Amino acid sequence: MTTGLVILIFLLDGLMPAFSPASQGSEPWRYAGWLGGIVVGICLLFEILRLRLDRTGRTRNIALAERLLSFGRSLVVGVHAYGIVELGWIQTARTISDDLPVIRELVTALPPLVAFVILYWAYAPIQRRIREALLWRHLHQGVPVLPDRSRGALVWEHIRHSILLGLIPLLMLTAWRHIGEFAAASQHANLGNWTEWLLIIWQVAGVFVILAVSPYMLRFVWDTVPLSGGQLRESVESVFSRNHVSAREVLVWQTSSGILNGALMGIIPRARYVLFTDALLQLLPLRQVEAVAAHEAGHGRLHHLPWLLGATIVSSLIGATAFSIFFEVVRPEETWYLSAIGLFCSAGLGFFVLGFASRRFELQADAFAAKDLSRYQLPFEEGAAPLPASPEVTHESAASMIDALETVSRLNGTPPERFTFRHGTVRARQAHLASIVGVPLTKLPIDRTVTRLKVATLVAAAAIVLLFIGGVLFLPSGDTL
Repeated sequence: MTTGLVILIFLLDGLMPAFSPASQGSEPWRYAGWLGGIVVGICLLFEILRLRLDRTGRTRNIALAERLLSFGRSLVVGVHAYGIVELGWIQTARTISDDLPVIRELVTALPPLVAFVILYWAYAPIQRRIREALLWRHLHQGVPVLPDRSRGALVWEHIRHSILLGLIPLLMLTAWRHIGEFAAASQHANLGNWTEWLLIIWQVAGVFVILAVSPYMLRFVWDTVPLSGGQLRESVESVFSRNHVSAREVLVWQTSSGILNGALMGIIPRARYVLFTDALLQLLPLRQVEAVAAHEAGHGRLHHLPWLLGATIVSSLIGATAFSIFFEVVRPEETWYLSAIGLFCSAGLGFFVLGFASRRFELQADAFAAKDLSRYQLPFEEGAAPLPASPEVTHESAASMIDALETVSRLNGTPPERFTFRHGTVRARQAHLASIVGVPLTKLPIDRTVTRLKVATLVAAAAIVLLFIGGVLFLPSGDTL
């Protein structure tokens, strides 16, 4: 959630000034008072919940703390939007940064980012209580013990894994945008009506370019080392090799055994990395590690990341174009709430499609893992010949992925019934895997669903391109949709 809010903070920087009065003053101390008051109040509530947790031991206090953390971050973003619209925070940021490109955007985003860090600092003691409880469970179950981490280590890990994950690519994308705007301004006389659309194309291309190169930097922002040779590395490399998914390196994401996760970072093979957290490699059996690797290979083989970005961008452009057409036909009086409706039509539709498509892609990646393990089955006993490839999803392959999801969810302290915007619920994913047992590998329903989603994205993209070209060629000079 934190990474998504970091992205939203930068979107507010670009979109919310349109709602501000033309002769707006700057009130930075009032903005600081609102933001500081909210942060202090929420920190006090965290301390109350921590004391109640220590006194009663009820897990309800943990759930309340997690909800309070999410609510607090959202409230901080809301106050930040208010500061931009009503309190002139961007004008203050321009003064502080001398209106230097990229630096100005960073200064604008800094207050809510600092607030995020303070809120997590206040929440960290409760997170440590959770880890202490897991320690006893792990001792009872005979699994490797999670090493203890200080409060500062927890907060620093949160900054690296959640805030910097979004902040670094966004700053790179901001620099890319400024370069395009400078070039367009210098060549406007030669470009004419094409200037606006070329800028849009430049910015969309920048998303994919930054996405392609950012893994180089993020692998150093995160604490990663290459996975050493042995059976584990051979198994992971075998999964990616047989699915024709190449990557620059297989990395161990060192989190002091605090997080169980896997990821495929990047869209270009030579700039793509496979990451597994140290805890995942320590706690999951080899077959479940293969299932997680096959899940990540599925994301790469099926090109989920570029399709997800494409669907999100296209849907946002559809919403913006539909509102522009409505505005040109009806020509209502321009008001701030009409601008807010336009923002909702664009960003709201893109946000909805982002979640909808992402959850379908996760289901397809789960199914891809089950299909891969069905093709490469385990022998009945050690040393025996491998079983032949199955033409349908086997119970063992689906169970391996189901068990991996259960283990990751349980050891991360995340209830399987909890809904997340991009992944849905673990229970729903497990039910989907159970439902495809016995289904032919070439006839999975989720594959048809995703194919229809991709076709719809292409059709919508073609319609947007035609509208853009028509707007440039046939509308009067200076008019656009």
